[in-house]
Amino acid sequence: MINRIFHIVYKEFKMEFRERYGFLSSILYLVAITFVVFKVFGSLEGPTKVALFWVIFLFTCINIIGTSFSSQSIRRKIQYYQLYDPVELLMAKLLFNFIKVLIAGTILILLQALFSGESLVNPKLFYKSFVLASFGLTVIMCLISAISSYSDNQNALVSILSLPLVIPILLLSMRVSLISERMFLDSAVGKYLSMIFGIDLLLFSLSLIFIPIIWKS
Repeated sequence: MINRIFHIVYKEFKMEFRERYGFLSSILYLVAITFVVFKVFGSLEGPTKVALFWVIFLFTCINIIGTSFSSQSIRRKIQYYQLYDPVELLMAKLLFNFIKVLIAGTILILLQALFSGESLVNPKLFYKSFVLASFGLTVIMCLISAISSYSDNQNALVSILSLPLVIPILLLSMRVSLISERMFLDSAVGKYLSMIFGIDLLLFSLSLIFIPIIWKS
């Protein structure tokens, strides 16, 4: 099973390299919107900087992952349906998109540090929340993308259906980020990280249950 998952990931990387303009356009959007925000507001500090990071990161994730299932042709979907188990396909999609999301998020962190001239106060704690939130967003976007891949308004459905699901992850991640930047004091930071991990685990379990049903339909 592991070999088949990595085989799918390898094929996804090859196709992404051939059609790399989609991912690069998302990175260009990320760079442009960050530059515009800092030019408009000047120096961002405090909760505003943290909130804008997560808002920009959220919409970048929607751009990157929103079409991960719909971008496949009918012929390719039939081929995957015949060759792979839906759980294997989901695991490969999650791994591939998770890597892309981590790359985009790291670029956003570097851009904010460049434009603001300030580095992270507690990078270890910030990255813990960032990685956990990235995985949760990846699971949500992949599942919603699979559900809405057969709809004519797929992009709109991904945005509408995913936003209510990502709110708990975003709120907890913002709180941990504020604590990591020492803008807010709270001794329950471990509890917040555990809650994000629990939400990720729940979403991943639900995806394993629903993806075979969605894929067979």
